[in-house]
Amino acid sequence: MLRQYPTAGPTSEGVSLVSNAPLAHMVVDCGSISNDERVKALGDRFVEAWRAQPPGPLGRIVDPSLPAAPTRADELLRLEEYQRWIMHGATPDEVRLSAKELENMFSPNKYRTGTATHQLLALYFYRRSKGSSAELDQLMNVIEQRIASEAALDFRVTDLYLQRIAFLLAAGRPDLVRPRWVERALAAQQPDGGWLATWHGWSRSPYRFMFENKPPTIAHSTAQGMWIACMLRYRYPDWVDRNYK
Repeated sequence: MLRQYPTAGPTSEGVSLVSNAPLAHMVVDCGSISNDERVKALGDRFVEAWRAQPPGPLGRIVDPSLPAAPTRADELLRLEEYQRWIMHGATPDEVRLSAKELENMFSPNKYRTGTATHQLLALYFYRRSKGSSAELDQLMNVIEQRIASEAALDFRVTDLYLQRIAFLLAAGRPDLVRPRWVERALAAQQPDGGWLATWHGWSRSPYRFMFENKPPTIAHSTAQGMWIACMLRYRYPDWVDRNYK
């Protein structure tokens, strides 16, 4: 599925791919399910890089086996709310949210587009930490259905396009993913193995267009594109068989 495996090296993109905990989680998950030694080795490199860091909730996002420690309140306040959601999802006992933030994180109807995908990722981590429940599964289903509805209307293969597919698959909903979305995503992979954030000048924000030379591939899109390909190949081979064989 992948033309070439992206690697994390000494470039700024390689550093951002390792240091961004959710992106690192995607690569580590690819390594955990792949039977390709290159992907396994890449995942191991990311875990070791985080194992060398001081314990904290970000490490648990990368790999649940890494040690965690409470984060200071002032450090949390410097983050975006969705980042606190994700950290709480991965380490609910170490990262506490306010009542309002909890209400937002578990809101069934409040968010759209990129905020909805971030909310789903936080709930994905929360379910990994706390386990499944009928109430949580029902909430996630509502958000997953909304994300799939948006994907059906948005033809631009931007970073958000990849994110919708990747997060639906991660949440265990390959049934909501359409073959044409995957075809577009894989067709957008660049010769260096990465993915672009924009699509022919269109950005992830609706109706926003820019004139520019072809931009470079970026870590954020590349990790999500790689995650899509690995999950379909190794976690959901039945989906591939059902739609292509």
